[in-house]
Amino acid sequence: MIDHFLLSTLVAPVALVVSMAVLVDRQHPAPAAVAFVSSAVVVAAASAVSVAAVSIHALLVLIRGDLLEWPYWIALAFLVIAVASFAGGARRERRSLCAAREQAAALPGGDVVVVAEKRPAAFTLPGRPGRIVVTQGMLDALGEESHAVVMAHEHAHLSGHHHRWLLASRLAVAAHPFLWQVRHLAGYMIERWADERAAEQTGDRRATARAIGEAALLSPDGEMPSGAVPFLGLRGPGPVPRRIAALLKPLPSPRGAFLLAVPVLVAAGSVVWTGEAIVDLTQSGGPCE
Repeated sequence: MIDHFLLSTLVAPVALVVSMAVLVDRQHPAPAAVAFVSSAVVVAAASAVSVAAVSIHALLVLIRGDLLEWPYWIALAFLVIAVASFAGGARRERRSLCAAREQAAALPGGDVVVVAEKRPAAFTLPGRPGRIVVTQGMLDALGEESHAVVMAHEHAHLSGHHHRWLLASRLAVAAHPFLWQVRHLAGYMIERWADERAAEQTGDRRATARAIGEAALLSPDGEMPSGAVPFLGLRGPGPVPRRIAALLKPLPSPRGAFLLAVPVLVAAGSVVWTGEAIVDLTQSGGPCE
């Protein structure tokens, strides 16, 4: 059981993060973001089941009065940490989402709301309906072409329900700390997803790259005001330079999309290893063995 537990809870998450880091700039961002986040959710869920199975087995061992080996204590400790982390993360995300929806509902006007504020900013608020908020400072600072790109970028976030993919990635990370890079990698790919949608709508990849750079320079933290996360994966440029560089090159060839099977297979493997752990548990004989 322990070998399957280690494969599901240690090997699979690390392999998934490594495969994502390698593929992040080599794939079209839309299918890559979907594959990354979906695989992370599956790995986190499979790991949780595996930890629960090993913990149940450990409790059975304790009930019959036997001593536990060190891997079982690690599994029990991991279960406590994971449950506490997921509960806290889910609570934070729920509060954040509810606050965003309340703000969106309170704003006047249609899908786009212009706020009389000098600080340049543009972002989306999920809700029913969702809103795009842009400050007057952003409108004054950007030219007409760049303004069209930023708005197309935000419309892509809103129409694509990108907050749901971000939420799923954050919950996966909350459920398994070894997946902590997934939040940054998935966030980066979702920003790239919106970038490509904006480039498609405006018909000019170079103008889109220029607008992203302008918007990043206007932001106090040097990032896209739409909430791009820090890129903490492989060494190299930050997320905004990477996004600009990607737009200045052609989109990755669809022929390389088969490589997205790697994170998917890692996720499938985690499910298989978790199933093996459960089989081992059912064959353990319980406390009367």
